[in-house]
Amino acid sequence: MTGTDFINSLFVLLLYMIGIGGLNGSLPAVVLYMIYNSQNQWLLAFIILYVTWMFIDWRTPHRGGRKIGLDIIGASFLFRSLKDYFPITLTKTTDLDPKRNYIFGYHPHGVLPDGLVISFGTNLLGFQEMFPGITPHLGAHSSEARLLTIVVPLFFLVILKAPIIREIALWLRVVDVGLESCRYVLTKMGPGNSVAINIGGAAELLDSCHKDYILTLKRRKKFVKMALETGSPLVPIFGFGQHDKFLQPSFTNFEWLGSYKSTNRTFVEKWLKIFAKGNVIPFCGKCIPYLPNDKPVAVVVGTPIHVQRVESPNDEQIEQLHNKYVEGLKQLFEVNRDKYGVPRDTKLIIQ
Repeated sequence: MTGTDFINSLFVLLLYMIGIGGLNGSLPAVVLYMIYNSQNQWLLAFIILYVTWMFIDWRTPHRGGRKIGLDIIGASFLFRSLKDYFPITLTKTTDLDPKRNYIFGYHPHGVLPDGLVISFGTNLLGFQEMFPGITPHLGAHSSEARLLTIVVPLFFLVILKAPIIREIALWLRVVDVGLESCRYVLTKMGPGNSVAINIGGAAELLDSCHKDYILTLKRRKKFVKMALETGSPLVPIFGFGQHDKFLQPSFTNFEWLGSYKSTNRTFVEKWLKIFAKGNVIPFCGKCIPYLPNDKPVAVVVGTPIHVQRVESPNDEQIEQLHNKYVEGLKQLFEVNRDKYGVPRDTKLIIQ
Protein backbone atom coordinates (compact mmCIF):
# COMPACT_ATOMS: atom_id res chain seq x y z
CA MET A 1 0.00 0.00 0.00
CA THR A 2 1.38 3.40 -1.02
CA GLY A 3 1.23 6.52 1.11
CA THR A 4 -1.56 7.89 -1.08
CA ASP A 5 -3.58 4.69 -0.69
CA PHE A 6 -3.15 4.86 3.08
CA ILE A 7 -4.34 8.48 3.22
CA ASN A 8 -7.30 7.68 0.95
CA SER A 9 -8.23 4.79 3.25
CA LEU A 10 -8.15 7.07 6.29
CA PHE A 11 -10.43 9.65 4.66
CA VAL A 12 -12.83 6.95 3.42
CA LEU A 13 -12.91 5.50 6.92
CA LEU A 14 -13.77 8.95 8.29
CA LEU A 15 -16.53 9.49 5.71
CA TYR A 16 -18.08 6.08 6.36
CA MET A 17 -18.00 6.64 10.10
CA ILE A 18 -19.72 10.00 9.62
CA GLY A 19 -22.20 8.66 7.04
CA ILE A 20 -23.16 5.48 8.88
CA GLY A 21 -23.10 7.34 12.18
CA GLY A 22 -25.58 9.83 10.75
CA LEU A 23 -27.78 7.06 9.37
CA ASN A 24 -28.00 4.95 12.52
CA GLY A 25 -27.99 7.85 14.98
CA SER A 26 -24.69 7.17 16.74
CA LEU A 27 -22.89 10.31 15.51
CA PRO A 28 -25.55 12.84 16.60
CA ALA A 29 -25.92 10.92 19.86
CA VAL A 30 -22.19 11.25 20.55
CA VAL A 31 -22.31 14.96 19.68
CA LEU A 32 -25.24 15.53 22.03
CA TYR A 33 -23.47 13.61 24.80
CA MET A 34 -20.35 15.76 24.37
CA ILE A 35 -22.47 18.89 24.52
CA TYR A 36 -24.26 17.66 27.63
CA ASN A 37 -20.98 17.02 29.44
CA SER A 38 -19.15 20.07 28.16
CA GLN A 39 -18.15 22.85 30.54
CA ASN A 40 -16.64 24.98 27.76
CA GLN A 41 -18.62 28.21 27.50
CA TRP A 42 -17.35 28.93 23.99
CA LEU A 43 -18.55 25.53 22.79
CA LEU A 44 -21.94 26.01 24.40
CA ALA A 45 -22.22 29.47 22.82
CA PHE A 46 -21.37 27.99 19.43
CA ILE A 47 -23.99 25.26 19.88
CA ILE A 48 -26.66 27.81 20.78
CA LEU A 49 -25.79 29.86 17.69
CA TYR A 50 -25.76 26.77 15.49
CA VAL A 51 -29.13 25.52 16.73
CA THR A 52 -30.55 29.01 16.18
CA TRP A 53 -29.15 28.94 12.65
CA MET A 54 -30.70 25.52 12.02
CA PHE A 55 -34.17 26.83 12.85
CA ILE A 56 -33.66 29.94 10.69
CA ASP A 57 -32.40 27.74 7.85
CA TRP A 58 -34.96 24.96 8.46
CA ARG A 59 -36.75 25.28 5.11
CA THR A 60 -33.66 25.48 2.89
CA PRO A 61 -33.81 21.76 1.94
CA HIS A 62 -37.39 22.35 0.73
CA ARG A 63 -36.45 25.31 -1.47
CA GLY A 64 -33.66 24.06 -3.69
CA GLY A 65 -30.94 23.71 -1.05
CA ARG A 66 -27.76 25.77 -0.91
CA LYS A 67 -27.23 28.23 -3.75
CA ILE A 68 -23.59 29.26 -3.14
CA GLY A 69 -20.23 27.60 -2.59
CA LEU A 70 -21.40 24.20 -3.79
CA ASP A 71 -17.99 23.05 -5.04
CA ILE A 72 -16.11 23.77 -1.80
CA ILE A 73 -17.08 20.52 -0.09
CA GLY A 74 -17.53 18.46 -3.25
CA ALA A 75 -14.03 19.26 -4.55
CA SER A 76 -12.37 18.67 -1.18
CA PHE A 77 -9.63 16.11 -0.70
CA LEU A 78 -12.06 14.14 1.46
CA PHE A 79 -14.37 13.36 -1.45
CA ARG A 80 -11.49 12.99 -3.91
CA SER A 81 -10.20 10.25 -1.65
CA LEU A 82 -13.59 8.52 -1.77
CA LYS A 83 -13.62 8.71 -5.57
CA ASP A 84 -10.11 7.27 -5.90
CA TYR A 85 -10.43 4.62 -3.19
CA PHE A 86 -12.79 2.24 -5.00
CA PRO A 87 -12.53 3.92 -7.61
CA ILE A 88 -15.85 5.40 -8.74
CA THR A 89 -16.44 6.09 -12.45
CA LEU A 90 -19.28 7.76 -14.37
CA THR A 91 -20.46 6.76 -17.86
CA LYS A 92 -23.23 8.21 -19.99
CA THR A 93 -25.15 6.35 -22.69
CA THR A 94 -26.78 9.38 -24.32
CA ASP A 95 -26.92 13.17 -24.20
CA LEU A 96 -29.48 15.04 -22.09
CA ASP A 97 -31.45 18.11 -23.15
CA PRO A 98 -30.46 21.08 -20.92
CA LYS A 99 -33.93 22.54 -21.45
CA ARG A 100 -35.57 19.64 -19.61
CA ASN A 101 -35.87 18.83 -15.91
CA TYR A 102 -35.05 15.20 -15.18
CA ILE A 103 -35.71 12.73 -12.39
CA PHE A 104 -32.68 10.46 -12.00
CA GLY A 105 -33.32 7.14 -10.26
CA TYR A 106 -30.21 5.57 -8.71
CA HIS A 107 -29.92 1.85 -7.91
CA PRO A 108 -28.91 0.20 -5.63
CA HIS A 109 -28.50 2.02 -2.30
CA GLY A 110 -25.73 -0.07 -0.77
CA VAL A 111 -24.62 0.65 2.78
CA LEU A 112 -23.96 4.22 1.67
CA PRO A 113 -24.80 5.45 -1.88
CA ASP A 114 -21.33 6.89 -2.46
CA GLY A 115 -21.62 6.37 -6.23
CA LEU A 116 -24.63 8.68 -6.29
CA VAL A 117 -22.98 11.29 -4.07
CA ILE A 118 -19.71 11.47 -6.02
CA SER A 119 -21.37 11.36 -9.46
CA PHE A 120 -24.18 13.85 -8.83
CA GLY A 121 -23.23 15.77 -5.68
CA THR A 122 -19.76 16.74 -6.92
CA ASN A 123 -18.12 17.39 -10.28
CA LEU A 124 -15.17 15.11 -9.59
CA LEU A 125 -16.24 12.75 -12.39
CA GLY A 126 -17.00 15.52 -14.87
CA PHE A 127 -20.80 15.49 -14.68
CA GLN A 128 -21.06 19.14 -15.78
CA GLU A 129 -18.94 18.43 -18.85
CA MET A 130 -20.85 15.23 -19.72
CA PHE A 131 -24.25 16.86 -19.28
CA PRO A 132 -23.84 20.62 -19.79
CA GLY A 133 -26.74 22.68 -18.49
CA ILE A 134 -28.00 19.96 -16.13
CA THR A 135 -27.87 20.74 -12.39
CA PRO A 136 -28.66 17.68 -10.25
CA HIS A 137 -30.02 17.99 -6.70
CA LEU A 138 -29.72 14.90 -4.51
CA GLY A 139 -32.84 13.86 -2.60
CA ALA A 140 -32.63 12.81 1.06
CA HIS A 141 -35.15 12.39 3.87
CA SER A 142 -36.03 15.19 6.28
CA SER A 143 -39.74 14.61 6.79
CA GLU A 144 -41.30 16.39 9.76
CA ALA A 145 -44.31 14.07 9.48
CA ARG A 146 -42.12 11.06 10.21
CA LEU A 147 -40.30 13.03 12.86
CA LEU A 148 -43.54 13.22 14.81
CA THR A 149 -43.99 9.46 14.54
CA ILE A 150 -40.96 8.53 16.62
CA VAL A 151 -39.10 11.63 17.68
CA VAL A 152 -35.71 10.61 19.05
CA PRO A 153 -34.48 7.80 16.74
CA LEU A 154 -35.83 9.31 13.55
CA PHE A 155 -34.36 12.71 14.32
CA PHE A 156 -31.02 11.00 13.87
CA LEU A 157 -32.15 8.93 10.90
CA VAL A 158 -33.20 11.76 8.61
CA ILE A 159 -30.11 13.27 7.05
CA LEU A 160 -31.23 16.85 6.61
CA LYS A 161 -32.18 17.35 10.25
CA ALA A 162 -29.11 15.78 11.89
CA PRO A 163 -26.53 18.33 13.06
CA ILE A 164 -23.21 18.29 11.13
CA ILE A 165 -24.55 15.75 8.61
CA ARG A 166 -27.11 18.36 7.55
CA GLU A 167 -24.50 20.97 6.64
CA ILE A 168 -22.32 18.54 4.68
CA ALA A 169 -25.38 17.33 2.79
CA LEU A 170 -26.57 20.85 1.90
CA TRP A 171 -23.16 21.76 0.47
CA LEU A 172 -23.49 18.69 -1.78
CA ARG A 173 -26.71 20.08 -3.33
CA VAL A 174 -28.93 17.78 -1.28
CA VAL A 175 -32.61 18.70 -0.98
CA ASP A 176 -35.54 17.11 0.81
CA VAL A 177 -36.81 14.12 -1.17
CA GLY A 178 -40.47 14.93 -0.42
CA LEU A 179 -42.91 15.80 -3.20
CA GLU A 180 -43.09 19.49 -2.29
CA SER A 181 -39.32 19.94 -2.42
CA CYS A 182 -38.79 17.94 -5.62
CA ARG A 183 -41.62 19.74 -7.40
CA TYR A 184 -40.00 23.04 -6.44
CA VAL A 185 -36.71 21.99 -8.07
CA LEU A 186 -38.40 20.62 -11.18
CA THR A 187 -40.86 23.46 -11.77
CA LYS A 188 -39.56 26.62 -10.04
CA MET A 189 -35.79 26.67 -10.51
CA GLY A 190 -35.60 26.80 -14.28
CA PRO A 191 -34.50 24.46 -17.11
CA GLY A 192 -31.87 21.84 -16.35
CA ASN A 193 -32.54 21.66 -12.61
CA SER A 194 -33.14 18.00 -11.84
CA VAL A 195 -33.42 15.65 -8.88
CA ALA A 196 -31.39 12.48 -8.28
CA ILE A 197 -33.09 10.02 -5.95
CA ASN A 198 -32.04 6.68 -4.54
CA ILE A 199 -35.36 4.95 -5.15
CA GLY A 200 -34.89 1.96 -2.84
CA GLY A 201 -33.66 4.04 0.07
CA ALA A 202 -32.51 2.66 3.40
CA ALA A 203 -34.63 -0.49 2.92
CA GLU A 204 -32.00 -1.73 0.45
CA LEU A 205 -29.34 -1.58 3.15
CA LEU A 206 -30.77 -4.90 4.36
CA ASP A 207 -29.86 -6.51 1.02
CA SER A 208 -26.70 -4.53 0.31
CA CYS A 209 -24.20 -7.32 1.01
CA HIS A 210 -25.86 -10.02 -1.08
CA LYS A 211 -24.40 -11.76 -4.14
CA ASP A 212 -27.40 -10.66 -6.21
CA TYR A 213 -28.56 -7.11 -6.85
CA ILE A 214 -31.78 -6.89 -4.81
CA LEU A 215 -33.73 -3.69 -5.44
CA THR A 216 -36.71 -2.32 -3.51
CA LEU A 217 -38.76 -0.93 -6.38
CA LYS A 218 -42.09 -2.70 -6.96
CA ARG A 219 -44.07 -0.51 -4.59
CA ARG A 220 -42.00 2.67 -5.03
CA LYS A 221 -44.26 4.72 -7.30
CA LYS A 222 -44.36 8.24 -5.89
CA PHE A 223 -41.42 9.27 -8.06
CA VAL A 224 -43.36 8.04 -11.11
CA LYS A 225 -46.41 10.07 -10.10
CA MET A 226 -44.20 13.12 -9.64
CA ALA A 227 -42.71 12.59 -13.10
CA LEU A 228 -46.19 12.54 -14.64
CA GLU A 229 -47.35 15.61 -12.72
CA THR A 230 -44.29 17.64 -13.76
CA GLY A 231 -43.65 16.12 -17.19
CA SER A 232 -40.08 15.26 -16.16
CA PRO A 233 -38.33 12.42 -18.05
CA LEU A 234 -37.19 9.50 -15.90
CA VAL A 235 -33.54 8.45 -16.17
CA PRO A 236 -32.55 5.05 -14.71
CA ILE A 237 -29.03 4.86 -13.27
CA PHE A 238 -27.20 1.73 -12.15
CA GLY A 239 -24.21 1.62 -9.80
CA PHE A 240 -22.37 -1.60 -10.63
CA GLY A 241 -20.48 -2.74 -7.52
CA GLN A 242 -22.40 -0.41 -5.22
CA HIS A 243 -23.79 -3.28 -3.13
CA ASP A 244 -20.51 -5.13 -2.66
CA LYS A 245 -18.70 -3.11 0.01
CA PHE A 246 -19.13 -5.26 3.12
CA LEU A 247 -19.56 -8.97 3.82
CA GLN A 248 -22.95 -10.43 4.77
CA PRO A 249 -22.62 -12.23 8.12
CA SER A 250 -25.08 -15.13 8.43
CA PHE A 251 -26.34 -13.87 11.79
CA THR A 252 -27.61 -10.55 10.38
CA ASN A 253 -30.89 -11.83 8.96
CA PHE A 254 -32.73 -10.71 12.11
CA GLU A 255 -35.65 -13.06 11.45
CA TRP A 256 -37.07 -12.16 14.87
CA LEU A 257 -38.10 -8.85 13.30
CA GLY A 258 -39.55 -10.42 10.16
CA SER A 259 -39.30 -8.96 6.69
CA TYR A 260 -38.83 -5.23 6.24
CA LYS A 261 -41.23 -5.37 3.30
CA SER A 262 -43.98 -7.06 5.32
CA THR A 263 -47.05 -4.82 5.41
CA ASN A 264 -48.00 -5.93 8.93
CA ARG A 265 -44.74 -4.66 10.41
CA THR A 266 -44.85 -1.39 12.29
CA PHE A 267 -42.58 1.49 11.36
CA VAL A 268 -40.67 0.99 14.64
CA GLU A 269 -40.00 -2.68 13.81
CA LYS A 270 -38.76 -1.76 10.34
CA TRP A 271 -36.54 0.97 11.75
CA LEU A 272 -35.11 -1.41 14.37
CA LYS A 273 -34.18 -3.92 11.70
CA ILE A 274 -32.33 -1.30 9.65
CA PHE A 275 -30.69 0.04 12.81
CA ALA A 276 -29.56 -3.42 13.95
CA LYS A 277 -28.09 -4.45 10.62
CA GLY A 278 -26.66 -1.01 9.97
CA ASN A 279 -24.60 -1.35 13.13
CA VAL A 280 -23.33 -4.88 12.37
CA ILE A 281 -22.41 -4.69 8.66
CA PRO A 282 -19.74 -1.96 9.06
CA PHE A 283 -17.69 -4.42 11.14
CA CYS A 284 -17.40 -6.79 8.16
CA GLY A 285 -15.42 -4.65 5.74
CA LYS A 286 -11.88 -4.71 4.41
CA CYS A 287 -9.73 -5.08 7.51
CA ILE A 288 -11.04 -2.76 10.21
CA PRO A 289 -14.59 -1.67 11.15
CA TYR A 290 -16.24 0.89 8.86
CA LEU A 291 -13.63 0.56 6.09
CA PRO A 292 -15.39 -0.80 2.96
CA ASN A 293 -13.81 -3.14 0.43
CA ASP A 294 -12.09 -1.19 -2.34
CA LYS A 295 -14.03 -2.69 -5.24
CA PRO A 296 -14.83 -0.45 -8.24
CA VAL A 297 -18.19 1.31 -8.50
CA ALA A 298 -19.24 2.02 -12.09
CA VAL A 299 -22.14 4.47 -12.33
CA VAL A 300 -23.95 4.22 -15.68
CA VAL A 301 -26.56 6.82 -16.67
CA GLY A 302 -29.25 5.26 -18.85
CA THR A 303 -31.52 6.57 -21.58
CA PRO A 304 -34.30 8.99 -20.54
CA ILE A 305 -37.87 7.69 -20.58
CA HIS A 306 -40.14 10.28 -22.15
CA VAL A 307 -43.01 11.44 -19.92
CA GLN A 308 -46.13 13.28 -21.06
CA ARG A 309 -47.34 15.69 -18.38
CA VAL A 310 -50.61 14.68 -16.69
CA GLU A 311 -52.02 17.03 -14.07
CA SER A 312 -53.80 14.30 -12.10
CA PRO A 313 -52.47 10.88 -13.17
CA ASN A 314 -54.59 7.82 -12.40
CA ASP A 315 -53.34 4.47 -11.13
CA GLU A 316 -53.24 2.94 -14.61
CA GLN A 317 -51.03 5.73 -15.99
CA ILE A 318 -48.71 5.47 -13.00
CA GLU A 319 -48.48 1.69 -13.38
CA GLN A 320 -47.72 1.93 -17.11
CA LEU A 321 -44.89 4.41 -16.60
CA HIS A 322 -43.55 2.42 -13.66
CA ASN A 323 -43.39 -0.69 -15.85
CA LYS A 324 -41.53 1.28 -18.53
CA TYR A 325 -39.03 2.46 -15.95
CA VAL A 326 -38.46 -1.05 -14.59
CA GLU A 327 -37.90 -2.39 -18.11
CA GLY A 328 -35.49 0.45 -18.87
CA LEU A 329 -33.54 -0.31 -15.70
CA LYS A 330 -33.41 -4.04 -16.49
CA GLN A 331 -32.15 -3.30 -19.99
CA LEU A 332 -29.48 -0.96 -18.63
CA PHE A 333 -28.30 -3.72 -16.30
CA GLU A 334 -28.25 -6.47 -18.93
CA VAL A 335 -26.50 -4.39 -21.60
CA ASN A 336 -23.69 -3.35 -19.25
CA ARG A 337 -23.26 -6.30 -16.88
CA ASP A 338 -20.49 -8.02 -18.87
CA LYS A 339 -18.59 -4.76 -19.33
CA TYR A 340 -18.40 -4.28 -15.56
CA GLY A 341 -17.68 -7.88 -14.63
CA VAL A 342 -21.01 -8.99 -13.21
CA PRO A 343 -20.95 -12.82 -13.01
CA ARG A 344 -23.59 -14.57 -15.12
CA ASP A 345 -25.06 -16.25 -12.04
CA THR A 346 -25.66 -12.87 -10.37
CA LYS A 347 -29.30 -11.87 -10.69
CA LEU A 348 -31.14 -8.56 -10.70
CA ILE A 349 -34.04 -9.06 -8.30
CA ILE A 350 -36.76 -6.41 -8.06
CA GLN A 351 -39.04 -6.69 -5.06
